[in-house]
Amino acid sequence: MKNKKIDPDDPAAVEKAAASLLKYRMRSEHELKFRLKMKGYSEQNIENLIKKLKKHNIINDNMFAYYYSYDKITLSEKGPKYVFIELKKLGVDESIIYTTLEKIKEEVDIYEIAKNVSSKYYQKTKDILKTKNYLFRRGFETDTIEFVIRDLGGD
Repeated sequence: MKNKKIDPDDPAAVEKAAASLLKYRMRSEHELKFRLKMKGYSEQNIENLIKKLKKHNIINDNMFAYYYSYDKITLSEKGPKYVFIELKKLGVDESIIYTTLEKIKEEVDIYEIAKNVSSKYYQKTKDILKTKNYLFRRGFETDTIEFVIRDLGGD
């Protein structure tokens, strides 16, 4: 593979790099800026591109947070605390994260997801404490874990 030299002042090159990053998955504004900076593009070109992408609603932290959270909770069966930390790492504002997680908690039955995760794990281990710790590591909230453990027959 050739080691291509980039022109940090070429707006078309910045757009192409951003398109390449965005074709795999949505990105937060912070994450996209960071990735483009790491590739060596100029601050000014990155800012101009971000403005353009926001204007066309291609970069939208509210949408990103919602879809990312929804996928992590429903498909990856992660808990809200895990999702919160991940979104924070990706540079999403805390107020957006809180709003998004509240919306998802109204739409998705977190208890059912935790129950499914715990029952699979409990069948393998037959250990309530290990199952409880597993749910903590997956980012489920304490009250949800307590209800699930009680339903499994634990304390």
